[in-house]
Amino acid sequence: MQLGKMHLVKEFFWFLFPTKELAGRCPTAKMRTYHDAKWLSEYYKCNVAVVEENTCFVLLEMDERFYKLLDCNGNIGWIRCSAFFDYFELVKE
Repeated sequence: MQLGKMHLVKEFFWFLFPTKELAGRCPTAKMRTYHDAKWLSEYYKCNVAVVEENTCFVLLEMDERFYKLLDCNGNIGWIRCSAFFDYFELVKE
């Protein structure tokens, strides 16, 4: 994993939370739906986006198991993942 580089989502959907604290409150965000993201957005009164399988993002920051991303739709937020390389890969230029 490299900061400032493009990565590809290999598996699952991931919720993209506006803060690291919100990312830490929710259970692992694999295999969820846009409906769940809408519900979480309403519950936490913020925008929770979804990062889909086979899409790219730029890794902006990392802190232990939390990762700040800029996704291909222009959303910036945090995901929580304990095994980054199992689900994401560096895009070769």
